[in-house]
Amino acid sequence: MATRINGFTVAYTVAGGLILWSGVKGATISNTARSVLEGSTSPAVTETITGSSGTSTGSSSSGSSGSVPAPSAASGSAATNQAIAKVLAAPYGWSTGSQWNALVDLWNRESGWNNLAQNPSSGAFGIAQALGHGTSVSAGSHGNEYPNALANNGDATAQIAWGLNYIQATYGNPVNAWNHETANGWY
Repeated sequence: MATRINGFTVAYTVAGGLILWSGVKGATISNTARSVLEGSTSPAVTETITGSSGTSTGSSSSGSSGSVPAPSAASGSAATNQAIAKVLAAPYGWSTGSQWNALVDLWNRESGWNNLAQNPSSGAFGIAQALGHGTSVSAGSHGNEYPNALANNGDATAQIAWGLNYIQATYGNPVNAWNHETANGWY
C-alpha cells in the first residue's frame, strides 16, 4: 500500500522546518529562507550578548562582563543553546523546575553556554566542558569526552546531547551534578 504525499504537506513541512531552524539559530525567517536558497547552512545572525561567565568564552577573558560580540552563527548564542537544551532535556524530565535551573547554573559556570569555550588549563571544551573532547591523543582515556566530530567542532546540539547523557550516567540528574560542581569546582 503506497502512501501519497501531496504538495501542501511538503510545503507545510518545509515552512515548519524554516520556522524551527530560524528559532534555533536566532535568525529571521527571511534570512533563513535566503540562506537555504543560497545553499548556506548557517543563516546570518547579528546580535550582541551581554553578561558574564566564569569560564573563558572565545576571546573573552575569564570572568569578563559587559557587551561582547556574539559568536558566529555556526556557534550560536547562549540563549539559542539554552533553547536547544530545553528541547533535548525534556525527555529526561529536566526542562523545567529545579532540574532545569541546576542545568542552567551548571553550564553557565562551566562554559557560559558557549559551544566554543575552552578551559586553558584542562583543555575542557564546549558547553558541557568535556575533557580531551575526543582527540586522537586522548582516545577515550579521560572517560569524559565528546565522541564525535560534530561535538568536537563546536556543534551545540551534539555537545548538549552528550552532556545530558553524561549527567544522567554520572550523577543521575542536573541537581546532583550541580551539587558536585559547587562542592568540588567541577562535575
